[in-house]
Amino acid sequence: MDRFTARLEERGALLFDGAMGTELWARGVPPDHCLEEVNLSDPSLVRAIHRDYIAAGADVIETNTFGANRFRLAEHYLEGRGREILEQGAKLAVEARNMSGRPVLVAGSVGPLGKPLEPIGAIKLSAAERIYGEIVESLAESGVDLLIFETFTSVGELELAVRVAREAAHQLPVVACMSLDDDADVGILRAVSGLGPAALGFNCGSGPQAALQIARRLHEAGLGPIAVIPNAGLPQRVSGRLVYAAGPRYFAESVEPLLQAGARVLGGCCGTRPEHISAMRAALDASRNAGDSIAPAVRVRRPKAESESNPPASRLAASLARGDFVISVELTPPRGVDPKRMLDGARLLKEAGVDYANVTDSAMARVRMGVITCSALVQQQVGLEAIAHFTTRDRNVMAIQSELIGAHALGIRNILCLRGDPPKAGDNAVGIWEVNSVGLINIVANLNRGLDANASPLGQPASFLIGAAVNPNARDIRREIGLLDRKVKAGAGFVVTQPIYELDAFERFLEAAGDLPIPLLVGVLPLISGRHAEYLDNEVPGITVPDAIKERIRAAGEQAAEVGVEIAVEFLDAARRWVRGAYVIPSHGRYDLAAVIVQRAREMVG
Repeated sequence: MDRFTARLEERGALLFDGAMGTELWARGVPPDHCLEEVNLSDPSLVRAIHRDYIAAGADVIETNTFGANRFRLAEHYLEGRGREILEQGAKLAVEARNMSGRPVLVAGSVGPLGKPLEPIGAIKLSAAERIYGEIVESLAESGVDLLIFETFTSVGELELAVRVAREAAHQLPVVACMSLDDDADVGILRAVSGLGPAALGFNCGSGPQAALQIARRLHEAGLGPIAVIPNAGLPQRVSGRLVYAAGPRYFAESVEPLLQAGARVLGGCCGTRPEHISAMRAALDASRNAGDSIAPAVRVRRPKAESESNPPASRLAASLARGDFVISVELTPPRGVDPKRMLDGARLLKEAGVDYANVTDSAMARVRMGVITCSALVQQQVGLEAIAHFTTRDRNVMAIQSELIGAHALGIRNILCLRGDPPKAGDNAVGIWEVNSVGLINIVANLNRGLDANASPLGQPASFLIGAAVNPNARDIRREIGLLDRKVKAGAGFVVTQPIYELDAFERFLEAAGDLPIPLLVGVLPLISGRHAEYLDNEVPGITVPDAIKERIRAAGEQAAEVGVEIAVEFLDAARRWVRGAYVIPSHGRYDLAAVIVQRAREMVG
């Protein structure tokens, strides 16, 4: 039996240390400095903090290596020094333990990579396994007694990390902790529990009260031994620093209830200091429950994500399922606070026979009224069903999920998943792109299963129809088709193309793509002048206007807009045998031209 498990059985409960980052900041390390780098630049400071936690009564101290992976270190241009930082972090903790003369255990601290893994993010699982393997091996070779994986928000990533640890350093016990909401379904941890961690539970996220509720549910689910390492409440910013309200006495008062709830690994996370650990030590020593046996756990079944009655599918989904030829037209949200022009355009298009309205999401990275707001206005005030363009450019994973859940509540069911135009083309913003378009499709597909991005149950599933985009004009068409295949496999239910003008090029794309398993809507953008054609061909990524088309528009002179409509109708007439609909994109708010195309298209398809 390993020393951690033996001591846990012997003593009934073990106390981990408190926050390293909080202490480093309190002792002068700048907030924007890489905390793990302090292992190299000021080792005596890190060693002193370890010794203070030992003096406070911690049974286990954690190495200062939480963020020592190549992705987090790259933010500080330190990605090449990961192994050095890991080894030094373990060395300092071991030295502090040896200097104290106490039989304290050293836990190698490992945090999440900081970037989402596939299928939500772009980090391949094989790459994540390799990185975690390197971290685990470095810590194991440097003399840690156990590993603690902490502050994970993705159960899939935690499961991967623990599995790698069990394979790469099977001799080391593992404590696995997620940052959970107080109402989270702890059943998501069953897969991690099956890997045999020495303790499993919760850290960070909230304070002792919420931690108590989580501990009770973990115990009821039979997922012990249970680890509970809460924050010192929620922080507030005072004079440029984060200050946590929960003091040492409050933490000490939480020890007895946590033990009664089944917790056997205790400690402190963000905002806790040696004083908190000292108070918890005194309370733990005084508790009569610390060595008591725990009542048999009651296993509860994980609730199913499915609901009794799923929300109805969108009208677009029903039309595509019937094989209808659908027509949508793009609407551009306003730059300001007045949506009148957009709504008037939507009414004109509805009268012309448009089925659906594509609502853009700050296209060209220009600030405009939000896509969810505009989509709701179009549906509620005009009666056109919206296809909301939704980009990952401006949103992290949390914002993506929050907005999509809100969109569903507003009745928006059709989501076109896009990466978004780069901000350097727009209004002085910085792109986020925490996930790409494939990751976004996976997130929406998860919502349709009643799960969040981390596969935690949300209750009733959503009923989104998921759209994807493809560029038939792409220079590397094989790569584009490969990306489309990934989108389809992730859950896309229909696909729209970038505007295309050359029928031969479209045929070549279709031949290369093969039989698409989902409906295809072809993009049609009517040209309005020779300058417009040159602009699209030379300045807008993903659009190619053939020379013959440009010459035809130039020759039309004042009738260029009418000829542009004719070109669009001719292309649509030739392409309609291959597609299930048209996606018309009016330029410069010329909804009148789009209405003519819609009317002509309706005449073609009958």
